[in-house]
Amino acid sequence: MALLTALLIVSLATIIAVNISERQQYDIRRVENLLHSEQGYYYALGGEAWARSALYRDHKNKNTSSTDNLFEDWAQPLPVTIIAGGSISGQVYDLQGRFNLNNLHLKNPADQQQVNNQKLQRAYFERLLSVLDIKANVTQAIMDWMDQDSDITFPDGAEDQTYSQQTPPYRTSNRIMSSPSELVLIEGVTIEMYAKLKHFVTALPEVTTININTAPAEIIAALSTQIDLQKASEIVEQRTDVYDSNTKFIDATKTYAANKNQYELDITPLIGVSSQYFQVQAQVQMDNVSTNLNSILKRQTNSSIEVIARSPGID
Repeated sequence: MALLTALLIVSLATIIAVNISERQQYDIRRVENLLHSEQGYYYALGGEAWARSALYRDHKNKNTSSTDNLFEDWAQPLPVTIIAGGSISGQVYDLQGRFNLNNLHLKNPADQQQVNNQKLQRAYFERLLSVLDIKANVTQAIMDWMDQDSDITFPDGAEDQTYSQQTPPYRTSNRIMSSPSELVLIEGVTIEMYAKLKHFVTALPEVTTININTAPAEIIAALSTQIDLQKASEIVEQRTDVYDSNTKFIDATKTYAANKNQYELDITPLIGVSSQYFQVQAQVQMDNVSTNLNSILKRQTNSSIEVIARSPGID
């Protein structure tokens, strides 16, 4: 009995010791991960600072300050670079190479100029949906999501009474979008639709034009019904020279249009050749811990760079 009791005590002590050791190892690993995550975040902020510096230099360079294009230094990716304890990489994207969802917002319904612009933006967005083979009629629901009234736009709009029946219930935003991911909250927008849209839309705090020097083929194709995706792809492939004015772009692409005068009228209000808003994606790897930072930057007219949003992860 004494021997059995001694063996039992030794067994229990061994189990307890192993358990304490395992918990200690987990705690040590958890602390290491937290430290690496914190360190990675500050390295990612360094990547953001690199992007801000590149955008600042670009604006100060008199040879390129009038345009923003994919041949400039800011548009070149930061390759995987070895740092103490890990690596960092990054990329700057021109957000004005995408469609700004907040262009659909009508701030003042009494302002006829704003009303006319909203009509142009709505027509553009619906062409973009067609280019991306999205057949759902969601434009009115998006507009209702942002407008300040509770009136449902006929026939495809949606207001509080629609969303209050969801599980869980919620209300419309009644303000401009802060992120394109808000789309998944809107009536009629599915996860699959958002997956198709997310790399071609953005949510910026003011009305913006589309930078024709950085826009992908899908965005170019939506500028006019006279440009299909194949023609837009050819335009992008031939974009070896920088368009320093809207006129140069229109003159260079008019050959694709049957009605050249209408083509010019369609796209002139929608396009530009420079940008203010950029997205920085920085990725840091510290040991086995990955840290990603997604920052939205605005370049002011005086060349200063303002950070208007930061979020973890990659968009």
